[in-house]
Amino acid sequence: MNPFPTTTESLSAQPPDWLPEALFWITLVLVLVGIVGTVGVWMLVRVVRDLRGSSARLEALDELKILVRKLVEDRDDLDLRRLEHVLVDLRDTQKRLEDSLVRAIESARKADREGSQEVLHPHSVAESLGERVLNRLLAMGYTRVHVVTRPEKVLELVNKDGEILVEARRDGVLHKGRVLVRGGRLADVEINPAYSIFP
Repeated sequence: MNPFPTTTESLSAQPPDWLPEALFWITLVLVLVGIVGTVGVWMLVRVVRDLRGSSARLEALDELKILVRKLVEDRDDLDLRRLEHVLVDLRDTQKRLEDSLVRAIESARKADREGSQEVLHPHSVAESLGERVLNRLLAMGYTRVHVVTRPEKVLELVNKDGEILVEARRDGVLHKGRVLVRGGRLADVEINPAYSIFP
């Protein structure tokens, strides 16, 4: 027998037994590679799309950074020390207000228990007018407020016109002046630095 088949013999011969199985596996591998390639391309498209969205968000962050920098530059003159002093003064004022409210509630309960009308102690009336002066000056930005007028004189102004002398600080500078009282109400504040500047 001829080990090398002739052309006519090779055409009439049947394909080997392993060929259909090999073709099946080759086809299966090609289909899987196609599917994996398609999924890979799809995932790559999604990643590119997400990166574009991220770049848009990063641009928004850059704009936000510029706005924050501008805000910081605009607020650069903000004096944190002064804010701290104002907050301390507000805390002290709140504490005094809380104490006054507690005293008022306790005196109201005491009056209810005794069944009589409470008569205000003169010292507490003078304190309330002094507290109003203090709160007014704190609200105007002054610190370390000191009422110079004696409590007896302040008591006289509860229903009269007059003035209460005060000392306070603003921006570290001592100010002196007066608070005008009209009929027991604070009418006006006239307060100036303790020193005068000459040109």
